[in-house]
Amino acid sequence: MDSGSCSNSSIHSSSLSDTKLHEIFLDDKEIKLSWMVDWYKQEVLFHLQNAFNEQHRWFYLGFSKRGGLADADICFFENQNGFFNVVTDTYTSPDGHWVRKDYQQDCEVFKMDEFTLAFKRKFDTCDPLDLRLHEGTMYVVWARGESELALEDHQFALPNVTAPHEAGLKMLQLLRADKILIPETDLELIEITLEQAPVPTQETTYWCHVQRLDDFVKNRMHIVQFEPIIKSPGIVHHMEIFHCETDEHVEIPLYNGDCEQLPPAAKVCSKVMALWAMGASTFTYPPEAGLPIGGPGFNPYVRLEVHFNNPELQAGLMDNSGFRIKLSKTLRQYDAGVMELGLEYTDKMAIPPGQTAFPLSGYCVADCTRAALPKTGIIIFGSQLHTHLRGVRILTRHFRGEQELREINRDDYYSHHFQEMRTLHYKPRVLPGDALVTTCYYNTLGTANVTLGGFSISDEMCVNYIHYYPATKLEVCKSSVSEETLEDYFIYMKRKEHQHGIHLNGARSANYRTIEWTQPHVDQLYTMYIQEPLSMQCNRSDGQRFEGHNWEGVPPTPVQIKIPIHRKLCPNYNPLWLKPLEKGECDLLGECIY
Repeated sequence: MDSGSCSNSSIHSSSLSDTKLHEIFLDDKEIKLSWMVDWYKQEVLFHLQNAFNEQHRWFYLGFSKRGGLADADICFFENQNGFFNVVTDTYTSPDGHWVRKDYQQDCEVFKMDEFTLAFKRKFDTCDPLDLRLHEGTMYVVWARGESELALEDHQFALPNVTAPHEAGLKMLQLLRADKILIPETDLELIEITLEQAPVPTQETTYWCHVQRLDDFVKNRMHIVQFEPIIKSPGIVHHMEIFHCETDEHVEIPLYNGDCEQLPPAAKVCSKVMALWAMGASTFTYPPEAGLPIGGPGFNPYVRLEVHFNNPELQAGLMDNSGFRIKLSKTLRQYDAGVMELGLEYTDKMAIPPGQTAFPLSGYCVADCTRAALPKTGIIIFGSQLHTHLRGVRILTRHFRGEQELREINRDDYYSHHFQEMRTLHYKPRVLPGDALVTTCYYNTLGTANVTLGGFSISDEMCVNYIHYYPATKLEVCKSSVSEETLEDYFIYMKRKEHQHGIHLNGARSANYRTIEWTQPHVDQLYTMYIQEPLSMQCNRSDGQRFEGHNWEGVPPTPVQIKIPIHRKLCPNYNPLWLKPLEKGECDLLGECIY
């Protein structure tokens, strides 16, 4: 798109494809932000509707690291003498109280009138005072006001706007792939939901609902879209639909209750069909692929699993959450699949207290992809990153032999409140023998004790659910530290580091909790996790590991800790821009090491 195209007409020009235009209401009802990503020119075109009205003298839109107003990058748009003709690129002070004018002005306006404004920004302005636009979660801050600003001064106080309809924060993926349209018209619509499930008065519950699908599954179809139906916002943390992978004539007992009491016959219901987590919305498959359902040999039973998070122990809640699914009778070229990457859900993994960004890595090793993937490999088109409360950053790296390829997905400013299923702009091909390494960084500042891996909301997870085609039998490619390594570690900590509370045959969780977490002990734990052998879950849909390998004691994929430098975009790149970790959690330009 040429840069003049917005000066003569609104961004909403009918010549622009619906798939490239993204929209969100900043105040949930009136102020509409629309944007388009120009990947070729590496810039974003913004359009704001109803930003101003007669009373407002100014409006600001900006980007912040994690939603606060400290060190934010803000464009101020101002009404002077009835003309909306002043824009100023600014940044805020480290305490968030002051606004300073940026010496390099990068907010380029096309149009400004009493109701709308249109402007553009480069992904990377090469200005150390600007926040680089990226493909992870971005925090958009906005406000408007009636007071006069002192923008001609080098520094002025950030206006304090408290009215809810006059200021706000939105989390969004700004640099997102084009929207996907569904070409088929012969669509079936089904809903898979809980039926009056009573939410228990306990913090963490995994609720399971086993149901039989209608006779439509006698014919093979493709799932082309699924959207969440959330009846208890704030209580439903995440949910998944699993297909029961067994012979088509096997009857699975119907069930509606706590997953801990799930009938043993329903354990085969473990192949992921659809998933959702807080912040996610509708997910649409690319036109060349769909998730297969039904047909000869297809067992008609599914299990819906909903994670209730009820920390306030509210009583009397009933929930009917679930999914609305669109199915196409016309089959697409490829069957799609879902695979879990990352860490096994186990208390073998632990995060010490008091850490800014402690990393844990889950491996999908070369031997597993070699055993499970077809010769031509798989194409990954979607990804959902998932941790619980402490995760602040996640990335999945891609290795082919000695070479590191482009990352699969990365979110440097991850929030557990916003776990979108993201369509990838760059769709990597993973070949047999490639390795995938998913690293999650956790902030445990303010915690008194160790945080363990596990299912509870107060435990931690590290998962990347990838959507790919063509489908394979590989359902789970995750790791944890091996049992033998962990035994040796506890022996060492007891005998050499004098951690006398450790019981060598005791519970892992209790042993971790008795350790005094000095910096040397944190370093030893980190070193064990990145150097010592793994227990690999290279699992089929039925939960069984692939044969032909001993998956215990597998060496981890060697991963270099590196600082990503984008010199080719910024010829005058200054390494002093790299901020020490303690100055900003998981700074975008620097690798976070605890």
